[in-house]
Formats: sequence, structure tokens, C-alpha cells
Amino acid sequence: MRRPFPRYPGCPVCGEPEVNPATMAVRWSWDDSTGVVVARFLPDARHTGYASRVHGGILTALFDECLAWACAVACGSFCLTGELKVRFIAPAEIGQALDLRGWTVTSWGGYIRAEGEALSPHGAVVARAYGTYSALPREESLAMRMALATAPGDFDVLAERPGEKGS
Repeated sequence: MRRPFPRYPGCPVCGEPEVNPATMAVRWSWDDSTGVVVARFLPDARHTGYASRVHGGILTALFDECLAWACAVACGSFCLTGELKVRFIAPAEIGQALDLRGWTVTSWGGYIRAEGEALSPHGAVVARAYGTYSALPREESLAMRMALATAPGDFDVLAERPGEKGS
């Protein structure tokens, strides 16, 4: 079962078009069956870097949010990016949907390491990402939660653990 995460209305990646007309409006979800964060993104002309290819910065922004959600689920807190590396493997084409996936690989103290991949419509990996994130203090995470637009059924990383159902 897939459960969506809330959105930050002004976010350039997951925001709401009514608040931020430039947002990519990606809707991230937690996939209980695989234990990964997932989303589909359909790049258009606004996301072009060169020769009908998705700009690398766009892919990097997508990975940053994808991996941050994976880390948030793993530690029960919102997280900040410490380091993010992206390896571009093949061109991501404008007009072709990308499936993004992110998962955690290890944690220590308040730090979490995550990985992710972007897949073409044919399942080929077009890019991989590796990142290290740090958990926010509980008070900051609670304040951040208040700024999110939450719909019924959204996954609340501060109250749930993977596999649990929301209240």
C-alpha cells in the first residue's frame, strides 16, 4: 500500500501550484510493501537543460527531497541535507516520466544515509543519488509539521513507524 506524504505549499519540488506556480508539484509516497519512498515525475519544457534532456539540477532537487523523506521515515523526524551526491548515468528525456525511489541504508546518532534512483519509462536507471542527512530536534520537527498541508491518510513521520496506519 502506498501512503502519500504531506506537502509544504511553497516548496519548488512538492508544493501546491496555487501557492508556488513554479513548483514541480511532485507527490511523494511511502510504499509499505517495499519500504521505499516513491514518486513519478513528468518533466516538461520548463525542466530542460540541453537538447530535450532534463536539467541535472532538477534531478538533484528531486533526489534531495526523495532521500529526505526516506530518512524522515527511518528516524521519525524531519531531516536536513548534509551531503548529496548524484551520479548521472543516462539522459532523462523531457516528456518521459521518471520513477523516483529512495531508501535508507544506515544510521548512526542523529545521522542517516540514504540512496535513490531515477528510472526511465523502460526501467533503465538514469541517475543514482547518495546522501547523508541529519535529524532535526523534536521541537523543530513539530514546528515544521505545522507548516505542512496534510490530507487525511497522509503519512505522519513524527507519529508513525513504517507499516503502521495513520490515525
